[in-house]
Amino acid sequence: MRRILTLFILCVSFWQSVANAQIIGDESLQKLQNGEVSFLEGEFIAFLDDTVSPDFVRSAFLELGYELGFEDIHSIQILIINTPADSTIERLRMHPLVSDFIQQTEKVDTLAIERALKDQGVEGSFYNQALENILNSPPTISITCEFEYSVNEAKLKEIMSTFRNVAYEIIRNIPRSVNIKAEPGSEADVMEKVEELPFVQSTALIGVIKD
Repeated sequence: MRRILTLFILCVSFWQSVANAQIIGDESLQKLQNGEVSFLEGEFIAFLDDTVSPDFVRSAFLELGYELGFEDIHSIQILIINTPADSTIERLRMHPLVSDFIQQTEKVDTLAIERALKDQGVEGSFYNQALENILNSPPTISITCEFEYSVNEAKLKEIMSTFRNVAYEIIRNIPRSVNIKAEPGSEADVMEKVEELPFVQSTALIGVIKD
């Protein structure tokens, strides 16, 4: 049996959304030791491989007879932070492993610009010229690119190595996990069985801290 690597703590005030769970820290550990933490009965969290998709996970667990709760499975997403040539952007957009490509023109916040210039003490003709220059500058274009679920960080680097003039940052790469329901009292046994699945990395109990 792979060891349970993590204890998750879920604050009662956010009880209905496991998305608000957090990895246990020093303060939570102290509460655990003081008996202020109880475990959520009938449910635990399984951490999954970084290439699984929601459809695969649902199908696999349903076939095995497990009932799922909250799912936190999202594909990797990047933000383009420079201005590549249009041909490069189009080539990236058409890549077979790109699932979604969003290109947006950022609107100029005129009021924010005016406030910033005034805060900097810009006045008179200098103010008018600076404002005109900013308003007449080329629009800022925001490009986000989402990949298929099969793409993890290693695969992303491989893909983007073919786009050497594209600078990017990863803006979403969340560890994939799912909550699995079990009969109260049987969590440990079910966790052991789930950990044997090839696409499950580890499991963890869910703790509840009472405010």
